Amino acid sequence: MRTVYAILLAAAAFGQTPPPAFDVASVKPAAGHRLDFRILPGGRLHITGLTLNVILREAYGVEKYQIVGGPAWLDTDGFDIEAQAEGEPARDQMLVMLQALLADRFQLTVHRESKEGNVYDLVAAKTGHKLKPPTGDRSSISLYRNDPPTEPGVHYSLGGEKATLAMLVKRLGQQLGRPVIDRTGIEGEFDFKVDYAIDDNPDSGSSLLAAVQDQLGLKLVAAKGPVDRLVVDRAEKPSAN
Repeated sequence: MRTVYAILLAAAAFGQTPPPAFDVASVKPAAGHRLDFRILPGGRLHITGLTLNVILREAYGVEKYQIVGGPAWLDTDGFDIEAQAEGEPARDQMLVMLQALLADRFQLTVHRESKEGNVYDLVAAKTGHKLKPPTGDRSSISLYRNDPPTEPGVHYSLGGEKATLAMLVKRLGQQLGRPVIDRTGIEGEFDFKVDYAIDDNPDSGSSLLAAVQDQLGLKLVAAKGPVDRLVVDRAEKPSAN
């Protein structure tokens, strides 16, 4: 914990409130194949089998396409992390502690930047949108696979209940690997469902871009725009402890 202690001492020397940190933490190479990320009651953090790339997404609130740089093992090596904080910290505080833990154990240094890149503009199609008024009180958006577990996943459904366009563009960005910007001007909450395939083979179903236009009356238009990125300047594999 040398890095964390150095941060605490530096903050104390300048009369600043030191950043929150876990009381105890263990970081080890993944022992199994179970993938899990949970912030539990009582200040406990539980992570199993996740790569540093995935952990960074949780810690910094970014998507996969926003993370650039770093060594190749960022996407391949899984880790198990158990950490305990004092009291009952809020989720935001726990994520700040996780950032400090990554800086200490992985010698991680990152910075944020914004550069022009590929985006999609979401606009209303000429036929008008086909979003439906919500029928329930639960607000959610989910992606599920329609193929049997024994077969490779090809056909998917993206469904929303009492969902906003902000929720939709976030999930579309995750699936398409680039930011989606809502330029529809449509407000409110809606129910919807989009059935699509992960490739452009007509025999396997409609691709996501075509499905959004045909089934929702919305159009994804390729464009250029600012893309916020989290740049990994340095990362080293931690020693097991």
